[in-house]
Amino acid sequence: MSPLDAFEPPERIPKSIRSERLVLRQYRLEDAEEFAKLYTDSFPGHLEPWSPPASVGYADASTRIAARDHILAAIDFWEEGRDYRFFITLRVTGEILGQIGLTQVIRGVSQSCFIGYWIGKPFINQGYATEAVVLIMEFAFEQLMLHRVTLWIATGNASSLRIPKKLGLRSEGIAIRALYLGNEWRDTEIFAMTLEEWIERKEELKRTFAPGIYP
Repeated sequence: MSPLDAFEPPERIPKSIRSERLVLRQYRLEDAEEFAKLYTDSFPGHLEPWSPPASVGYADASTRIAARDHILAAIDFWEEGRDYRFFITLRVTGEILGQIGLTQVIRGVSQSCFIGYWIGKPFINQGYATEAVVLIMEFAFEQLMLHRVTLWIATGNASSLRIPKKLGLRSEGIAIRALYLGNEWRDTEIFAMTLEEWIERKEELKRTFAPGIYP
C-alpha cells in the first residue's frame, strides 16, 4: 500500500459546505444572471486591476452569455476533478456575494491546488472572503483529501493580501512578474498551507473565522 493512497478522494464529493453565515455551493446554470450582474457591477475600479484578460468579457454586452459559458466550463472541470468552483452565498438569503475556487488540482506526488477568490463590491470589508477561505481549506483537506493549498496574490492587491496574513498562512516569498493581471505582469506573493499545518491549526481557524462549518 502506497502512502499516497491516503489522499484518494471519496467517490461522492459534496457540492456545498457551510458555516453559520455562509454557504459555498457549486455553480448552477440558473445563477448566470445574478452572477453576471454582480461581476459587472464590481468590475470597474474593484476587480478590474486584478483580473486576467478573459474576465474583461463579462463587462460587455454579452455578459449573460459569458457568465453562462463560465458556469458550464466550471461544471465540466468539476466533473473531471480539475477545478472546484463555488459561489459564496449568504446562508439566510442565498444571495451571491462572490466566488471562490480550488483550481489546477494536481494528484499523484503533488496532491495540491491553488485557491482563488473575489468578493463583489457591495460585500467587501465584512469578513466574507476570510471566512470563505477557511471553508474552502476545510473542503480541500477534509473532502478532497489534498496535501497542500497555495494562494498567489499580486503584491499590490492590499485587500486580498490581508486575508492570508490575517489567517497566518505561511508566506513562501515573491515570484517576480508571475501573473498577467490588469493588462500587466505583476509580482506575486505566494502563501501556502499543508495538511500537517491544517491539522494543527484547523480548530483555531474555524472557531475564530468560520464557526459552524459542516458539509
